[in-house]
Amino acid sequence: MKKLAGILLLAAVILTAGCVTTADPIVGSWQTPEPIQYEDFSTSYLITFEEDGTGKVIYSYSDEANDYTYPILWEKTDGIYQYEALTVLTFSEDGKTMTDNAQYSYSLAEGEEKFGGVWTEIVPGGAEVEYYYTYVFNEDGTGVETIYVTGDEPEVYSFTWEEFGENQILIYYLDTYSFTEDGKMKTSLGTKTVYEEVDGIWVETPQVGEKITTYEFQDDGICARHIYDGETNELVGLYFYKYTPAVFTDEEFRTLPLLTPFVPYSTMQIGGIMEQTYIYGLELLEDGTLQDVFYGEILERVSPA
Repeated sequence: MKKLAGILLLAAVILTAGCVTTADPIVGSWQTPEPIQYEDFSTSYLITFEEDGTGKVIYSYSDEANDYTYPILWEKTDGIYQYEALTVLTFSEDGKTMTDNAQYSYSLAEGEEKFGGVWTEIVPGGAEVEYYYTYVFNEDGTGVETIYVTGDEPEVYSFTWEEFGENQILIYYLDTYSFTEDGKMKTSLGTKTVYEEVDGIWVETPQVGEKITTYEFQDDGICARHIYDGETNELVGLYFYKYTPAVFTDEEFRTLPLLTPFVPYSTMQIGGIMEQTYIYGLELLEDGTLQDVFYGEILERVSPA
């Protein structure tokens, strides 16, 4: 799994390799010229690229009160600018409150510790909410995010965490994949969905719902999860994971922290862990704009380097 040392090493490699210089045309700030329209909401975003391979991206949503701000790491590879948005949680100096990327706040119950205690989202007095979040950080570098939804069962997500900056924690959400005795694949994302291998790509078979999902495990340790419209085959979602293959017996897999609720032990053979990472690609066009290489969205420069 990715550790902070690896992140810092990446930034150092970018610098020493000469991929990032003051002359690099991407350095500066870029923004979507118009909000991107979806069925129920719209979004726009602003990205700032610094000379040292760092920066930030700010997402604004029409149906959200707060903007989401993520630190980024970026590099240029084969003419494409790739950046990774990082999920970071920040603690107050007194250690009593915590804020997330959207500036929502969390607090510990009286007497609980930073690690091992439950961080509960602070809801403004008197406000009625349909859901709220909690976090638990274990001392072994694992953790659990729980979403409590009115009238439904809580949604539980596992993650790894590590120290990032001063009073900050960087987290990566975890999923698992496994192979059944008949050679099919299952993941912890929708445990009833089964995938069959077609030319090196695992394809949802049969289709469940209105969309089709595929997984492609690349040799560079990245797994790409594509989601297509079931009728038009149009790409509607793309997610990346760093994957770690492993071989587990049923008994061994039962002992893995936090993941056991998601895995059908009786069918477990060879599988592994997927660490979700938010990777995006941009191409600099001749007209001086940036284009998202996956979705085609255009970004215009709003400030110089």
